[in-house]
Amino acid sequence: MAYGINAAAARLRRLVGKAGGVVPPPAKTRAALVLRIENAEMLRASLGPRALDRLVEALALRLTAELCFVPQARFPGQTELYGLLAVRRSSALPGHLAQLGAICRSPVDLGEIRVTPVVNAVIVSDDGGRAGQAALYAFGRDALDACSPLTQGGQLRFVEYSREEPPLRAEPLFSPDQVQCRFQPQICCDTGRVVGLSVLAGVEHPELGPLDLADFQTRLSDEVLGAAQRAVLRQALSALRGWDRMGLQVPLVTLPLGDRVLADPAFTEAVLWELDRLELEPARLEIEVTEPIGRSGGRAPVVENLQRLCSNGCRIAIGDFGSGQAGLDDIRLLGVSRVRVGHGFTAGCDRRVDQQRMILAILALAEHLRLATLADGVATIDEKSFLSQIGFGAIQGRAVVSPQTAREMDEVLTALEMSLPPQFGLSRRA
Repeated sequence: MAYGINAAAARLRRLVGKAGGVVPPPAKTRAALVLRIENAEMLRASLGPRALDRLVEALALRLTAELCFVPQARFPGQTELYGLLAVRRSSALPGHLAQLGAICRSPVDLGEIRVTPVVNAVIVSDDGGRAGQAALYAFGRDALDACSPLTQGGQLRFVEYSREEPPLRAEPLFSPDQVQCRFQPQICCDTGRVVGLSVLAGVEHPELGPLDLADFQTRLSDEVLGAAQRAVLRQALSALRGWDRMGLQVPLVTLPLGDRVLADPAFTEAVLWELDRLELEPARLEIEVTEPIGRSGGRAPVVENLQRLCSNGCRIAIGDFGSGQAGLDDIRLLGVSRVRVGHGFTAGCDRRVDQQRMILAILALAEHLRLATLADGVATIDEKSFLSQIGFGAIQGRAVVSPQTAREMDEVLTALEMSLPPQFGLSRRA
């Protein structure tokens, strides 16, 4: 009787089994890829959320075409990729790792611009093929946390899955006492006066120098991120109190906060406690949230804590308005009083008609909703002139005033006040 190759092999295994021999099943290798763009916040600010999504999608398509990557579904704004690699043998993985490095180091063509993101990636191998996808992804995330987000070109790792031994974790990138605040003035388009200061959080790293906290905060644990943001909160409110003592006019400070921090009730308590300790009116602190609200911290706790801050008198603003997924109901639900229009809309607005139309539509919507407006990322004098006249309430950016430390801001605020004409009023004679 004739047998095909597979049938003959199966019959041979049965015959050997009957003879008392043990034939092990063929070894199976399962591999997963976990990839993260480390400079996502910087790219989102410079390119805009839509362009960043296109970049991630283009990267996923190339991985699929060249590495047989089978990605999991992702939501808009997500800058991590998870998926399985179609490999049959573990011996093929070193070649996949080398090819992955070439892909991650290559620029991504977005049509009008080519961008090379900073990418950290991990290939997780399970020689037995018994681990589930969720276990491989979790193991890969832990291994990814051991990669430094601060390298110029990113890092690639290959790890073998183990139920008993977790991957090595990285040492803490910084301590909370290395957190430093910088401030950027928001200038009124009508009077030229300071209407507020935006708080920019950074880290003075002893080896790497000044770093932007937003560039790698997604890598931090909830505990470390919360401690860093508490340090930012204390410094910002203490600086505000100091300017009051100096007689400098700073109506409020704007503190951008992410979902992971806002979902923590303890941080809400810390905000209210710091305001009370420094005897500051809650209305002098503006909490800025970014759309979509609750994306990474859970919508319910984020909304609950924002409502509590609002009910206690803090102001709520939405950042990058018009580029996210927040509904108009969120504006009412959270008591939003101001919206910030980001660099994605303001870049080149002085010469691009399409940008001007979008800005006018946003301003009309904000006016109907009775929301104050702030134009962010003003990079050129021409942009500054256009945005100051088109209807914004205030503007900020490097073309207005660049970010400064609290000590440097003392001189900036003094100079700004001295450059303005004195305020006067007409009183009626008795």
